[in-house]
Amino acid sequence: MEDEEKINSERSTKRFKSKTMKNNSFIAPINKLDDGCLMHVFSFLSPIPDRYNTALVCHRWNYLACHPRLWLRVDQSVKDLFETGVFPDLKTAVSVARPGDTILIAAGGSHPVSNIQIKKQLCLVGGGELPDETTLICSRGSDRRYL
Repeated sequence: MEDEEKINSERSTKRFKSKTMKNNSFIAPINKLDDGCLMHVFSFLSPIPDRYNTALVCHRWNYLACHPRLWLRVDQSVKDLFETGVFPDLKTAVSVARPGDTILIAAGGSHPVSNIQIKKQLCLVGGGELPDETTLICSRGSDRRYL
């Protein structure tokens, strides 16, 4: 009888420890930050590969690492131009971008650009897995800069 009580007690203790581990006792300190603070931390990561890899950790980190405040996107295929942070062309995205912003240029097709002067620190990242999946076609001219 004592052995049975001892076994039941041990099972109960294991269940309690298991539930306690699932509840907030073993959450990493970084996950205790609110969304705004965590997104601010992510903003210091390089967009590729660090911020991209951060998005693979969990649903919450994916949402925050891919938040439009951290990325501007150029995507000609987007129909809803009122979507936050998405622009139909590079010139519009550059004009809206703040210094330090990252502009992700969608893969597929070519993006004609002309008469763009970038006078602020920006990071332009081409989408796709291969380098030639994103192409910027720049018009040549005597008073134009090339990207």
